[in-house]
Amino acid sequence: MIDWRSAGYLLDGIAVRCRSREMEKRVWACARPLSVSLELDDVDMAATDAPKGLPMAGEAWGEIDPSLLEDPTTNAPGFPLHLLTPKWAGWIRETAHAASAPPDYVALGLFGAVAAVSGAGVVAQVHQGWLEPLVLWLALVGNPSSGKSPALAAARRLLGPIEDELRASDDDRQRDHATKVKQAKLLCERWEDECEAALKQGAPPPLKPVEAAFDAQFVRAQLLVADTTIEALADVVSGNPRGVTLWRDELAAWLGNLGRYANGGSDRAYWLEAWGAAAVTINRRSRSGPLSLKKFPVSIVGSIQPDRLAEALGGTDDGMAARFLYTWPAPAPYRSLLDHIAVHEGDAIQRLGRIAAVVGIADSPLTLILSHDALVMFDEFRKKLLAEQRDLEGPEAGWLGKGPGSVVRVASLLTLLGWSEGQAIAPPAKIERAALAAAISLWNDYMRAHAQAVFNKAGRTGKDRNLRRVVRWLMSAGIDEVSREDVRCTALARAVDADGADQVIARLVKANVLRQVPSLPAGPKGGRPVHRWAVNPALAGSQRPTGTPG
Repeated sequence: MIDWRSAGYLLDGIAVRCRSREMEKRVWACARPLSVSLELDDVDMAATDAPKGLPMAGEAWGEIDPSLLEDPTTNAPGFPLHLLTPKWAGWIRETAHAASAPPDYVALGLFGAVAAVSGAGVVAQVHQGWLEPLVLWLALVGNPSSGKSPALAAARRLLGPIEDELRASDDDRQRDHATKVKQAKLLCERWEDECEAALKQGAPPPLKPVEAAFDAQFVRAQLLVADTTIEALADVVSGNPRGVTLWRDELAAWLGNLGRYANGGSDRAYWLEAWGAAAVTINRRSRSGPLSLKKFPVSIVGSIQPDRLAEALGGTDDGMAARFLYTWPAPAPYRSLLDHIAVHEGDAIQRLGRIAAVVGIADSPLTLILSHDALVMFDEFRKKLLAEQRDLEGPEAGWLGKGPGSVVRVASLLTLLGWSEGQAIAPPAKIERAALAAAISLWNDYMRAHAQAVFNKAGRTGKDRNLRRVVRWLMSAGIDEVSREDVRCTALARAVDADGADQVIARLVKANVLRQVPSLPAGPKGGRPVHRWAVNPALAGSQRPTGTPG
């Protein structure tokens, strides 16, 4: 009989079959690889698959991979208001203060308002074959009551007078539309009579007049839509060819429903075309015939909670997440109601109205050409970005791939914002070097950091998302040991098979979250040994990731 306190070391690769779980822990607590044999009254030696290279019990754990633990917004910078012209920067600052919201939310709301009045009516021209419409997809990320809704409401108010002006002509347009419908009906009836007469005379029937085929629905002028099917949206764009903006307070449910369609199709492909204002043909069984649009420009402005990022941005890596520009700022500091300041909203409405008055139409847009100096700078930016992109994968790589197009669009937006503050009557014709430099800085130094925070939270790949999901579950469960089935069935709700669970566990071991402990031997009825992994005790004291378990 050997005293456990003075027992020697066990040979690596020799399994230990103990009479109790406590006995097993005591044996492995002093295990070391030595070429010796021991005969113990309480231990049976058997050749099994005891783990090799097993960290010793009591040995210090390595540091947990901080990317699994830290708040994703920790290193994300605040919005660089100095890149905007003074009056717009002042309006953002005042509005954020009044709404108790971060300036970041107000700034992206303003960007959405400019995109709403521009759309395919403004294009930035890099060269003759490269045109970027002023279509933006903007996502405000933050927890409930973080100021997203008040910030978007403030930007939305800027569009009110412009929408009212557009709608003022609806009555005249509707009367004109009704006249065309009536004319088409009369022409059609006359054509039918002529066909009948020709048939009686044995003559060929006349061709149907083009005007007799007019059957389009009347579409009211509008800038924004809140929730719509792709068919209804196409009808709206057919009557507003410059484009519209999907403006909604919560994007997660909408994104989650894009892959679902009652007739077996999916709207995602149409939305991907909408970002580029490309041509589409809507051909569904619910329509009497196909609807073809030469341009389908649709911007998106909305908010999303951090807990919903993985759900909303996961799934097929088709570039949907790569098209958004994100902001996920730190919460605004508390401001007393007694510290309220006035916002010069009227001046902001007037400046946005100036922009709306000079934008073109889809067939004849206001074109902003990159100046020579801006083109040289843009070319160098693309060269550096391409070198970085080679080392990345997943949504982040896709987001960088959309970077040049996004930068040019933001540069055209900054050009219009700057022009709206000046005295010039004629609209701008070029994107100068200063505007492009500001756009590159805004995209590279600000938006890129916030996109990385979003992708870190959502998971750059499906494997990353599973990794974070297990870590959140471990923190919530507060357990010190898990099995593969715990990970697969409970933490991941059977989203992966056994091999997939093994891959997740292997990555968590590498990240110092888990450590394999000695396997329980097969029971009296046989079967495979049960493998288990200890949970790093430091996990309980780590900063909990934003989100809910599982």
